[in-house]
Amino acid sequence: MTTVDVADDAVPPTAFRKTKWSVVWLLTLTIFSALTVGGLLAPIQEAVKLDLGLSDFQLAMIVGSATAIPAAILSLPIAWMVDHHTRTRLLIILASFWVVGTIGTAFAQDFYSLFAARLIAGVGAATAFPVLVSILADVCMPERRGRSMLLISIGAWAGVAAAFAIGGTLFGWLEANPTALVPDMPPWREVHLIVGIGAALLVLPLFLIREPARHEVEQANPPMKVALKSFWKRRAFLGWLYVGNFAGGFAEGAAALWIGSVLVRQYDQSPGEFGGWVGLVILASGVVGSIIGGFTADASQKLKMRGAILLPALIATALSIPASAYPIMPNVTLFAWVLFALLLGGTIVNLVNSAAIAVLLPNEERATSLAALAIIAKIVGGPVTAAVVAWMTLLFKGPMGLGLTLTWLGVVTGVISLIGYFLAMRYAPPPAAQVLPDAAVETA
Repeated sequence: MTTVDVADDAVPPTAFRKTKWSVVWLLTLTIFSALTVGGLLAPIQEAVKLDLGLSDFQLAMIVGSATAIPAAILSLPIAWMVDHHTRTRLLIILASFWVVGTIGTAFAQDFYSLFAARLIAGVGAATAFPVLVSILADVCMPERRGRSMLLISIGAWAGVAAAFAIGGTLFGWLEANPTALVPDMPPWREVHLIVGIGAALLVLPLFLIREPARHEVEQANPPMKVALKSFWKRRAFLGWLYVGNFAGGFAEGAAALWIGSVLVRQYDQSPGEFGGWVGLVILASGVVGSIIGGFTADASQKLKMRGAILLPALIATALSIPASAYPIMPNVTLFAWVLFALLLGGTIVNLVNSAAIAVLLPNEERATSLAALAIIAKIVGGPVTAAVVAWMTLLFKGPMGLGLTLTWLGVVTGVISLIGYFLAMRYAPPPAAQVLPDAAVETA
C-alpha cells in the first residue's frame, strides 16, 4: 500500500509549497461520504414517519436535534484536538462513527433507537469539517486555498445531492422490488444499510494520509487560556461573521429539513419522483457555487480593501434573499430553478466563510473558529429552525402554509445575514501569512 505523504519536513520554511492534490481528492471523497449519510434521511423521512408512527415533532427532533446535539457538545473539544493532536487519526475515528450510525439506522425500531442511531452518525458527520479544512490549509499556499477548497465544497454538495439522488431513487426502486436484497425489510431501512456499507468502504483510503506539518503558526500548542484570549481579541470580526452565518443558516437549514415534506405535501411528489431531480439541482448548485466561490475568494484577496475575501459572500447573500421564495412557486419547474439560486448563493457563502478563516486566522485558531461556525450551522439548521418553522406554521395555515413559512423565514434572516457580513468585512484582520513567519510545526 502506497502512503500519501503530505509532510513538509524537508522543505525550507520559506519555500513554495506545492499543493498536494492527492490529499485534497481524498479529503473531498471523505466529505462526500459524510454529507451523503448525513442527509440520507431527508428524501425518505415521510416513509420513516409512517412506518414508525412518528409525529411531526418527533420527526423534527430526529432530522434536526439528533445531528445538532453532537455539534453543540463535541465540536469545540474536537476542534481543540485538531489544533493540538494528530488530525488524520481523528478523521478516521469520526468517519467510523458516521458509518456505525448509518448502519444502525437501518435497524432502528422506534423513535428512541432511531434518534440514538442518528445521534451516533452526527458525532462524525457534524464535526468532521474543521478537521478537513485544517489539513487542507497545510497542504496548499494561502493564495490558492479558495481554489483548493472548491473541491472540498463540491464534494460536500455532491454528498448532499447524492443523499437525495441515491436515497430517493434507491427507495423508489426498492419499493418496486421489495424482496430484491433483504426480504421483508422496508425500503428506507435497506437504503440506509446499503449506503452505510458503502460509507464503510470509503473509510479505507483515509489510512493513506500522513499528518502534514503546520504552517502560519502564531503560538504552537497554546494553553486554553491563551487560545481564548486570542479568540476574544478577534471578537468583532468573528462575532459579525457568526451573525451572518447564524442568520443565513435558517434558509438553508429549513430547505434541508423540509424540502422533502414540501414536495410531498404541496406538490404531490413522491421520493421516487423528486429524488433524482432534487439531487441534480443540489449537485449543480454545489458545483457551480463552489467554482464561483473558490475563484472569487482567491481573486478578491487582491483587492485593496479590508476583508476583501468576504466580498463574494456579501454579494451572494444579497442575491439569495429573493430566492427564498422557492417553496411558493406555482409549479415544480420554477420551484427547482429558484431552489437552485438559493443553494448557489449558500454554497458561495459557505465556501468563502471557510476560506476567510483559513486565510485570515493563525493555524492554531482555525479549527476552533470553524467549529463555532459548525455549531451555529447545526443548531440553527436543526432544532432552532425546526422550532421556528413549527411555530410559524401556526400563523400561515392552509395548503401553502409550510411554503409561506419557509419564504418569510428566508427573507427576514437573509437581511440580517447581509448586515453581519458587511460588518465582518469592516472588522476583518489582515491575512495571517502577511503578519506571521511561515515556519513549519510538527504535531505533537
